Amino acid sequence: MRRVGLSVTVALLAWPVCGQQRREVSGDYIEGRSNHVYGCYCEWSGEGVTGGREAILAWSVREGGYEGVSLAGVKMAAVIVGEGTLSMGEAARTSILFFDSAASAVQRQAAERLLRQRYGRLLGEVRNVYAVPIRFRREAESASLSVGEMLSLTMRRAELPDDVLQGATLWYDPFIPLEESTLGTTLQNRYWGGDFDQRWAHSSPTTSGYFGRFRLALE
Repeated sequence: MRRVGLSVTVALLAWPVCGQQRREVSGDYIEGRSNHVYGCYCEWSGEGVTGGREAILAWSVREGGYEGVSLAGVKMAAVIVGEGTLSMGEAARTSILFFDSAASAVQRQAAERLLRQRYGRLLGEVRNVYAVPIRFRREAESASLSVGEMLSLTMRRAELPDDVLQGATLWYDPFIPLEESTLGTTLQNRYWGGDFDQRWAHSSPTTSGYFGRFRLALE
């Protein structure tokens, strides 16, 4: 009898923990940088001084919500420009954020709070926030992003060793932890907005990004 009573007590104590549902947001992700993440030493050393100061990131939520607001179907993107190489992690930077205009105002506001709260250090000073049409497509071998007329990013799965120089190695992981990650060869990385003192349009294939699936656990 004492053994049965102990088992019941333990089960009752454990019930609130087991009954809690883990909250998370998950979906697709793409990231393109202006430097190689997989390259040879000469590329790494040269870009560490003058390159890698720009990046485009985007999330397309499949499931989950934030602060009681469903974010399923919401797409969001960021352009980040640093004073030094972003891949080193210490350079000061500014950013602009984009949220899909197809989402409701409440969804866009919740998504913005999520990005600022979880990725504030990565984003740095947020200069502007826009609501614009966003297209994000991810397949097994490729991913593409377009945000209004301001930016576009296209990449395919990197083909090694064909896409790199001899002696190339992996230098940088994705900016954010990914549940599923594919090294990408960027085919186009274009920003044509007016928030920074620069624009760019890179079309030379480089192993400078990732695409995959993110899963963000929320407290």
